[in-house]
Order: sequence, then structure tokens, then C-alpha cells
Amino acid sequence: MFEIIFKIWYMIAILPFLIFIEGNNRFADFLKKKNIYLHWDIWHSLIVFLILLLIIFWAQE
Repeated sequence: MFEIIFKIWYMIAILPFLIFIEGNNRFADFLKKKNIYLHWDIWHSLIVFLILLLIIFWAQE
């Protein structure tokens, strides 16, 4: 029973966070390789993500 609960918790809580971090690292590497922006970090991605959520929730009203 605990194994099922742990797998569900992992898929809901941990896996999206790890995917977000990996996507952020790949996007930062892409920007550095193209010499577009050299100082992209996780806070920039978090701000963009929160702004997108704000726009989506605002548009649904």
C-alpha cells in the first residue's frame, strides 16, 4: 500500500518539479549556445511560468 501511495506522490509532487528544472537547464543552455542571453536561471523561468498561469486564469473568468 505504501508503495502505491509513494508512486502517486512522486508523480504528482516530485516529477513535475524535476521536469521543470531539467527544462530550465536545457533552455538556459540553448540561450547560451545562441548567445541570446547568458544569465538565465531558474528564477526567470519561475516568473515566466507564474505570468503564464496568471494570464490563463485571468482569461478563463
